Amino acid sequence: MIEEKNYTRDMVLETVREFVKAAYKRRYGTDSNVEISFSDDDELTVCSRKIVVDEDNYYNEVTEIPLDEAKELSEDAEIGDELLIPIDLSTFDRGAVQSAKQRAQQTFKEVQNNRTYKEFKAKEGEIILCIVNSILPNGDIRLNVGGGVEGLLPYKNQSPRETYDQGTEVKCYLEKVENADSAKDPAVNQKGRKQKKDVRIILSRTSPKLIEKLLTIQIPEIYDREVEIVKIVRTAGQRTKVAVKSNSRDIDPVGATVGLKGNRIQSIITEIEGEKIDVIPYDENPINFIASALTPAHVEKVYLIDFTTKRAVAIVNQKDVGLAIGPKGVNVNLANSLCDWMIEVMTQEQFDALDISQETREKAEAIFTNGMPLDVNMDVASDKPLTAQELGIDENETLLSELSISPELVQKLNFRDIYTVEEYANLTDEELDDIGLTQEERDSINEYISVEEEVEEEFECPNCGHSVKVGTTVCPNCGVEFEFEEE
Repeated sequence: MIEEKNYTRDMVLETVREFVKAAYKRRYGTDSNVEISFSDDDELTVCSRKIVVDEDNYYNEVTEIPLDEAKELSEDAEIGDELLIPIDLSTFDRGAVQSAKQRAQQTFKEVQNNRTYKEFKAKEGEIILCIVNSILPNGDIRLNVGGGVEGLLPYKNQSPRETYDQGTEVKCYLEKVENADSAKDPAVNQKGRKQKKDVRIILSRTSPKLIEKLLTIQIPEIYDREVEIVKIVRTAGQRTKVAVKSNSRDIDPVGATVGLKGNRIQSIITEIEGEKIDVIPYDENPINFIASALTPAHVEKVYLIDFTTKRAVAIVNQKDVGLAIGPKGVNVNLANSLCDWMIEVMTQEQFDALDISQETREKAEAIFTNGMPLDVNMDVASDKPLTAQELGIDENETLLSELSISPELVQKLNFRDIYTVEEYANLTDEELDDIGLTQEERDSINEYISVEEEVEEEFECPNCGHSVKVGTTVCPNCGVEFEFEEE
């Protein structure tokens, strides 16, 4: 155990001590008087601790020993003394041995779970090399993550581009490690008893964090933080978009990330089985950022239609419309998430047919054409929050814009057509994850969300003092009848 499983000597001896106690308790009904010790060379000694009693007061053969028998063991024994009497473990019956075996298995499992949890919790958020062990009927995959420990790659965390064969090596992002004691839904066996779970190691091949970690490993400038990854959005198996910026004037963030002739980014594309990666320069000006985010399409103009709902229109040539939108809208949806703007792709003819004021068009076009930095005072579109009436919302509902939360968070939710506290409260955890809300952002909103419980008013019975709910006509304790006067 010490050599193969890397247990310490103390851990092994404690495990032996525990299962010997279990065997002793099975045979004698208690383990309160067992003494277990080890010599320097790990020789095991098991003794029963018994109190010397008078023969007339001898009632418990497990914890007591009569004086005459004690004298045979020690001539100096007297009533009240305690003797340690060696136990021959080979005399234990099958039931006692079985109890010891079960305790040993339980102890080994607990020790292994604790070691596994500590080891892999420290690796949470990192990339680890795994080997495919087996593919389950539901599509989930069990992988060896090292030391004989298994991790789980759920079907939902697998890229549709990839196939996995038994024995194949694969790099996975360690998404989450759950302690066995904190498992929410323990498995239930056929007898209805809850079975203790092992530590759950959840892996992913679809997380944007996998791309981030691969970039950090592969690109020295990112590792040294000379180039910063601002944001990564991903539709696994199809396309990933990475926004980067430079923390040094001498470094081109896109060039450093892509590498000479694309050799750096190509190694990462190969790692994710050919999934396309667009590296985009981050720009605080949403006009420029949106134009870059729709790559590989060429964007001619960008109109910022509404700052409140963060709606924009990107103008492309007719031949680039499909490229800008992408298969099943993947490209434009990723651009939406990357820029936090709702982008509509149109041709110039389609845009001209929209009912948008000429003033808005001219100002938006001037920003795009001249490359001017965005001036929040320039009224490209009204940045005044819309009222409940303008949004068609019940006046009894609370707008998110009325809460003391950051305007950026309000815009982020409005971008997904979520304008009120009530709409937010109805969202599931999965929907909140899709929006990309951090735990800090959720907490800032949850401060304002509370469920008021109706509290029934009570009064004391004037006859017996029993607590009675308002509206009750007869005291349930003493039977006195009540009458209530209308105010």
